[in-house]
Parts: sequence; C-alpha cells; structure tokens
Amino acid sequence: MSIFPYIYFMIESFHVTNNEDQISLYAGLVTSAFAFAEFSTGVLWGRLSDSIGRKPVLMVGLIGTLLSMLVFGFASSLPIALLGRALGGALNGNIGVLQTTVAEIVTEKKHQPSAYAIMPFVWSFGSILGPLIGGALAEPCKNYPRLFARGTLWDRYPFLLPNVVCAMIIVLGILIGILFLEETHQEKRYRRDIGLEIGQRLLRSLKRTRRAALLDKSTDVNFAESRSLLDDEPPPGYRTTEGSPRHPSSRSLSPAAPPYSCSEARIFWQNNPPSAGIQKTFTRPVVTHIIGFGILA
Repeated sequence: MSIFPYIYFMIESFHVTNNEDQISLYAGLVTSAFAFAEFSTGVLWGRLSDSIGRKPVLMVGLIGTLLSMLVFGFASSLPIALLGRALGGALNGNIGVLQTTVAEIVTEKKHQPSAYAIMPFVWSFGSILGPLIGGALAEPCKNYPRLFARGTLWDRYPFLLPNVVCAMIIVLGILIGILFLEETHQEKRYRRDIGLEIGQRLLRSLKRTRRAALLDKSTDVNFAESRSLLDDEPPPGYRTTEGSPRHPSSRSLSPAAPPYSCSEARIFWQNNPPSAGIQKTFTRPVVTHIIGFGILA
C-alpha cells in the first residue's frame, strides 16, 4: 500500500520508456507482481503451516515483507523493483494462515464474528497509514532539502526512506511475534518455543517490578496516614491512656511503625491483585494478532 503514492514517479526515474502513456503500464506490473506472487504461493504456505505450525509461517511472512521492502527501496531499475515486489508476495502468502490462527484462538463461535471483524478494521487502518508514509517520505531530498542533502544515500535512492520506515515497523512486529505469539496448531502448540519463553520471562519481570512499586506506594501511604493520626492532638480532658481498659488482643500503634508491615501488605496484594479491566478482553494473543495484522496491511 505504501508504494501507491510514488510508484509512477519511481517508474519514471528508471527511464524505461520515453512514452509517458506506458509508465502507467509498468507501474501496474510492479503493483500487481506482489498480488500475483501471493496468489501463487498462498496454498503452499497453508499446507506448510499444517506441517510446521502457524507461527513459523507468519514469521517468515514478516521477514519476507522486510526483505521485499529493502530490495524495493534500493531498486534502481525496473527488473529489481519487480523482483522486490514478487519476493514479498511469494514469502507473504499467509493471509489464510492468519485467519486460521484467529479461528484456533477464538474457539467459541459466538465470539468469532467479533474476532474476524477486527482484521478488516486493522487492514483498513494499515491501508490508510501506508500511503501516508509513502507519500510523505518519498524523495526526501526534494521535499525536505534542509534535512536531506543532495549527494547522499537518500538522493541516490529517493524512494528508500519510506521503505526503511516501514521495515522498522516490521522489525518491531517480528520481535513481538517471536516473543509473545503463541503457536495455535493443535499438534505443534506444546513443543518448546525459546522465543516465547524469553517473552514470558520479560513479562514476569515487568509484573514483579510493577507489583513492587505498588507495594512500596501502598506502604508509604499507610505509614503517612498512621503518622498523621498519631501526631494529632488528643481531645481536651483526655491526655493519656494510662488506666484505660485495653483488650488483650489489641495492638498499640507507635509512630515509628505503619499499621501494616511490608510482609502483610505484600500478602494482601498477592491475594487481591488489581483488577485487569480491559485486559480481560484484549488478551496477549488478541493484541499480538491485531498488531501483526496491522503490520501485514
């Protein structure tokens, strides 16, 4: 999608023809090369996902899109541009695999319409964002001369910058997929996934850090409240507690100690964790597939 705003000018810069009427023809060939290659390999990727699992196929698709964008950005002739687009389509025929993955995650039929409705929404969002990036960043030396000087890499390859930006987004998607995307194939989901193990360790580390911060904050609040209560002046006529009856099980408060110790506060937060709220709906697999599908768009 990101190539649509500048593909005409890119073909024109190749000087493949002096007839301006034929530039649109070559632009159509470059644009359709991706779809044709994707159409040719879609069934093969689907069968391969049944053999090796869904996650490896989806990761190969993202890596193929990354390589395709870099080749296309460095293209200086029409054959290289065609090769870059065809490479991306051949390695990215995983739309069917992605739909199968969503169906395996959302097993209850009553929730499947909502899950499938997310994918067209994210695809449409990517269709809006992609052309914006391509149109805004193409030919940076011409459009932003103060930021990109002539004679540099961006001048030699004027359509590289939008592809580099899109490639960086795809790298982020690859990292998210490796660390947090779970295998959904019934036979492959129980095999060891080192990337997923690393991602789970990172999540546990973040949760422990967050919980420790919450414990420290709650302890500080309780200590401040107890100090404020103890520092208040007693009411007139009641200046001491000497001689007052005291229940044997009652505890005396001292200004130096909060009403709850750190261990008691830690046990309380472990038994009563904060409410998940919206996290109950947007679970980690759902968010991962939303981001992955947006990047594919």
